[in-house]
Amino acid sequence: MQVQVGRTAAVCVAAQLQGAITVGDACAVHPGASILATGGSIVLGERCFVEDGAALITEEDMQVGSDNLFESGCEVRSRSIGSGNWFEPKAQALEGSTIGNNCLIGSGVVVVAGEHVPDNSILVAVQTPQGETRRIRRVQKDYLVKTHAGLIQKYADIFPRGSKSPYALEKHHELRQ
Repeated sequence: MQVQVGRTAAVCVAAQLQGAITVGDACAVHPGASILATGGSIVLGERCFVEDGAALITEEDMQVGSDNLFESGCEVRSRSIGSGNWFEPKAQALEGSTIGNNCLIGSGVVVVAGEHVPDNSILVAVQTPQGETRRIRRVQKDYLVKTHAGLIQKYADIFPRGSKSPYALEKHHELRQ
């Protein structure tokens, strides 16, 4: 299977990529990240950032929109992910789930198999006084969507190939060609 990397994408050699994977322009895949297409393919849109310890895994096809952030320790197995999403550490999206646009999947949240998360959702996990974990859903506010867009722009200025930033991945890590 072949890995295709966009011209301005920065994919570290120390990241684990397996199978039919397409990484869009201005993406960054950090050392220790895993993108595993064990059956189908994974297509990442432009300006997606996969941090160390984050895992995107599928046995079917996975389509990922643009401007997504996958933080350290999240595990995503969704078949479809829109644009403008943020997966916090330890967030999980199980097989067959779909994520809309402009969603935040909070730390410790599990999106169950087959579940659809609608556009502009915020999912957070909270502990009850009895020690149980509950999931709460809220609607994303416009100013939070703009804040996420600003963060993605900063990442796009720093990490991709050709960046002048002292933090550019290519200045500190070997990149795939």
